[in-house]
Amino acid sequence: MARPRKTASEDPFSDLSKKAEILEREMSAQRAAIERLKQLGKEIGKVRAQPLSADIAPESLSKRRASR
Repeated sequence: MARPRKTASEDPFSDLSKKAEILEREMSAQRAAIERLKQLGKEIGKVRAQPLSADIAPESLSKRRASR
């Protein structure tokens, strides 16, 4: 069911503090999430800095290419 409309006599700023509080809470949650993502990105960057296949020596790759 639809909410009743507000009358013109109501103050439009009456619930402004409540809305500001909700907005601050949501923004804080977003900031925390962004910080967690940054930390995860740094951790993934450290892991990816290592070669994907460290057991294959570069000279063996060049030998494979030359033999084809």
